This record gives sequence, structure tokens and C-alpha cells, in this order.
Amino acid sequence: MGNEDVDRTQHRRSKDDQYVAFVPIKSEVLRIGLYIKIEGSWFSHPFPTNSFKIKTTKELETLRGLTKVKLFFDPERSDPEEMWLAERAPLSHETPEIMNDSPPSTLPEASNAPEDDSSEPETSPDNPEDLPEDPIVRKVAQHEAFQIYQAHLQHVTQQFQAVVKEGKQMIQDAVSGRARGVRTAQKIIENLFEILGEQEQSRALLNLMGSDDANEEFFLHAFNVCSLSLMIANDLELKQEEKERLALGALFHDIGELKFPVEKLLRKGTMSPAELRTFLSAHPKYGVEIVEKLPNFHYDAVNIVRQHHERLNGSGFPSGKKDDQISKLAKIVMVADEYDELCHHPDPSRSMAPPDALSYLYVKCRHTLWQDAVVALIRQLGVYPPGSLVQLNNQKVGIVTSVNFEQRLRPIILVYDDQSSPDEPIVLNLAEEDDSLSIVTSIRPMDLSPKIRECLNPRKIISYFPSSSTLELNVENLAKAATSS
Repeated sequence: MGNEDVDRTQHRRSKDDQYVAFVPIKSEVLRIGLYIKIEGSWFSHPFPTNSFKIKTTKELETLRGLTKVKLFFDPERSDPEEMWLAERAPLSHETPEIMNDSPPSTLPEASNAPEDDSSEPETSPDNPEDLPEDPIVRKVAQHEAFQIYQAHLQHVTQQFQAVVKEGKQMIQDAVSGRARGVRTAQKIIENLFEILGEQEQSRALLNLMGSDDANEEFFLHAFNVCSLSLMIANDLELKQEEKERLALGALFHDIGELKFPVEKLLRKGTMSPAELRTFLSAHPKYGVEIVEKLPNFHYDAVNIVRQHHERLNGSGFPSGKKDDQISKLAKIVMVADEYDELCHHPDPSRSMAPPDALSYLYVKCRHTLWQDAVVALIRQLGVYPPGSLVQLNNQKVGIVTSVNFEQRLRPIILVYDDQSSPDEPIVLNLAEEDDSLSIVTSIRPMDLSPKIRECLNPRKIISYFPSSSTLELNVENLAKAATSS
């Protein structure tokens, strides 16, 4: 690669001695191993992101054929030219088919293909529907679907904010014994039924769960548990009257905590084991005392408040009840409550990413939580629930915006790329991408830089538009659970 091919002026150090990574390059001197950046519209090329390392001859040929874009490469992240030549040399005598760097999963199965040259091709110009999909057309369709998602998210956010405002008043009224507290709760539940009745709205709602506002933490946990409980109930096909009692009990399940001093509640994440046992034993009893004074508070909902910290093996609180001694509705809230506590632990350093939390429930809680409800939750949320932050095997990070229910390991993701335009967010439907692109791990929000975390904030997406946490357990177990009957 001669000096005439590469403009190295941008490769020099700037006045503040900061290294400028990308250097302009001409398409004819591209090679496998270069880490390149495409400057231009995301819709002007077929690649999932605007910056990546060239790994295959197919990628190389596609890049050389691009028009209306500028190409750059990063010398620091590119393989040395000597390495490329050394790897290429042994293959120089091979056939073009072997020289092709396509992953094995994308190659045809020779043993199943007829050797007769007269066999008909798999696709034909006479059958347009059989032709491979244009990746640019697919990108446009994914972008349009994302705009629809944004509209759902904005609509649900408005409802969500109204519910939070009403919820604060609901809690105050209930603690004071005012009947208005139950009426407000019933109004909130009606709004939830409306949101959860439409699939895309329910997925958008999942993206909004969680808050950094300590003033809203108590109600948001109650709202999250109520929403998740209803999702489980929908999956288990509970009757409408059961869902209404379930929702009421879930909204008030932790109300007994408000009997404790604020200072103690702020220490929930750092309580000693003895303090925690006392807390878990006391607040369900306090909660029952509060809700039993409220008019029209159904006995099944009272039982949820009483039993939500019990466990199937008798290790729970306050009474050590076992499986058949615990109501079905309480068993559902137990699962939803544990999941939300794992994702939004009072001690942020102990919070899990949503896929990790689902793994924990499925594998570690077999003897303590109702597994039918756990599997129902996985079916509803997917292996990577909406709102999950994930890292792809091309080192890009993104946020899951929606679940592909037929391919739960390959959701729809909004990808962060500092080279992309805010007007053209990179949206990938992994179910439609090559199998070589996949999720490798989930990430906790606190493990991302503030800049990336802000860009991938669901509330930011409406207008937008700790170290990486590896899945503790095999995610295939979740996929198996999600598809089991």
C-alpha cells in the first residue's frame, strides 16, 4: 500500500496530542484485515454497522462496489499486512470456492445438492418472490418498524407518567385508610389492562421499567411487579376476575414497608442477614393491617400482601408456608417481585442484567418459586427482555427494543455506533441478519460509559433518537423454557 493510495494527514497527532484513528483510503487498496469506517448514510450500504473489520472476500467485493460513500481505516485496529499475506499464501492454490471466507453455516450442503449441471437454480428471475432480499430494502423496513416502535414508546410513556403521578397519591391515600386509594388503584389497573392488551405497547412498557429517581422507587417497584404479574397471568390464561385481584394485590404488596422509618428503607440494600429476616417477617404483616382496613379490598389480594415473601420449600417469611399452603396469585407475585428486585436491587452494585435475572430464576429458584410462573415470564419477556443492554460479537453494544417470539435468541436491537447519524439510528433485527452476527453477553447499565448509557436510554430513544456481565448460566436453558408447554 503506497503513500499515493492513502492520505495520512489525518493520521498525525492533533494539537492536544490526541491520536486521530481513522485514515482515508481508496476502495481499490482495501484488503481483508483492515478495520474500516464507512462515512455516509446507513442506507447506502448493506452492512449492519458503519465500522467493522473486513473478514471475508464477499465483504471486500461489496465495499469496492460502494458508491456515494467515503472509506476510512484504523491502522491501530487493523491486522498488519504481513499477517494477511501469510494467511493468504497457503490458500493460493485452492479453488475460488475454498477461498471464499463465508462461515460454514451459510455454505450450501454439497451432499444434498445434485451434481447434475442441468438442475434448476434455487431462484429464478421469473419468480421474484424467490429472489434474495435486498439488504438495503431490509434496512429501510427495519427503520420504518423502529419509527412505529418510537410512536408506541412515546404513547406508553405519556400513560406511564400519568400512572406514576396517580400512584403516589394512591399510596398516600391507602396508608391513610382512605377509600380513594382503592379507586385510584382500580383506575391504574384499567390503564394497565389497556396497555398490556396490545403487544407492541406491552413491549414498549418493559423498556420503561426502572428509574434512578429515589423519590419514585417505591411506587415504580409496585408498578413493575403489577405489570409483570399480569403478563404472567396472561400467559397462564387466568380469568379476568383473577387478574383484577392479582393486580390489586401486586400494587399494594409492599405497602407495609412504609411503616418503617425512611432511614431504614434507604438501608435495604445493606441490611445484615438478621435485619433482613426481621424486615421480611414484619412488613407483610404491617401491609395486611393496612389493606384490611380498605373497603372493597378482596381477600385474594390481601393474601398476596401476606404471602409474597413465602417460598415453596418453606424457607420464606413471615410464616414459612409451603407450596400448597400458598395461594396461586401470591405465587405469581413472588416470581415478579423477585425478578424486579434482581434487576433493580436496592444496592445498585448487586443488580443483575435482565437475562442474568431470568437465568437465576430458572436455574437457582427451582425449589423456591413456582416454575410454571417462571417459564411464563420467560415466554412473555423473551430470553433478552426489552430494555436489556447487550454486546454483539462485533463488539457493538445496543438495547433490545422488541422480542422475536419465533427466534428468542435473536431480538430486535438499537445499536450504539458513534459513527452513525442520530437521524439514522442503527436498528438490527437479528432474525433477519446473517447467523455470524449474534449476542455474546448482557451488560448492566452501570457498566457502560455515561455517554453510551444516555444514548441507549429508552426515554432518549423517543426523541432520538460495573465490568461487562457474562451470562452465569447457559442461555439455551431459557430458550428451552420459553418454548416448553
